[in-house]
Amino acid sequence: DLTVTASAAKAYRFATAGELFQLVTTGATFTSPNPNLKPDDVLATELRFDRRFDGGSVQLALFQDDVHDAMISQFLPLVGGSSTLYSYVSNVDQVRARGAELIVNTHGVGLAKLDLSGSITYLDARVLALSGAANATATPGAAVGKFLPNIPDWRGSLQASYRATDRLNVSLAGRYSGQMYTTLDNADVYPNTYGGFSGWFVADAKANYRIGRGLALSLGVDNLLNRKYFFFHPFPQRTFVGSLKYDF
Repeated sequence: DLTVTASAAKAYRFATAGELFQLVTTGATFTSPNPNLKPDDVLATELRFDRRFDGGSVQLALFQDDVHDAMISQFLPLVGGSSTLYSYVSNVDQVRARGAELIVNTHGVGLAKLDLSGSITYLDARVLALSGAANATATPGAAVGKFLPNIPDWRGSLQASYRATDRLNVSLAGRYSGQMYTTLDNADVYPNTYGGFSGWFVADAKANYRIGRGLALSLGVDNLLNRKYFFFHPFPQRTFVGSLKYDF
């Protein structure tokens, strides 16, 4: 069966009390309030195709969000060259995010006990208009046409799960994310360091074994390929995990 859905929505998001008035310190990062924030003014549209068949489904979505007075969060050094950061939210005159997402799920295709699922998303999110400068150190107009902060252009995941026996299930999964910027003018061009957001690919493996009634053993490896990457701080490299669970 094929289902096609078109949708459009108009939405407004008002700043929270914390974004307006609350000064917060988390470790070496300060979050500064902004009492002059205007609400987001959003027009969202989507066209979705949903195809279902024996053993699985495929979904494709094409979408676009146009936002005026978008509330955007940025991270910047408290003073030039400082390792102490502060984050703040400001209004951007107009931004646009358009993209596509593909989701695939299959059950028992090829091998009766093998399940596959995956998704991939592309998002082109950019600043279209900004009155004034992006921040205290940016020149006017430097942010126009640049990527929005904290949003990767590509994201994807793939998972395979195999039911080897009635008691044993093994799975292998991979996740990918493109590089992200944390400033409106995309000036943070060194992602592989503290405070940066590098692109990354991580694979995980896991096995679950049901020993007996109520008793189950789980063994896994996170970051199987031992990749080094930063998501504001270094993320853990290869990690072995295990658990023994009893339900009664």
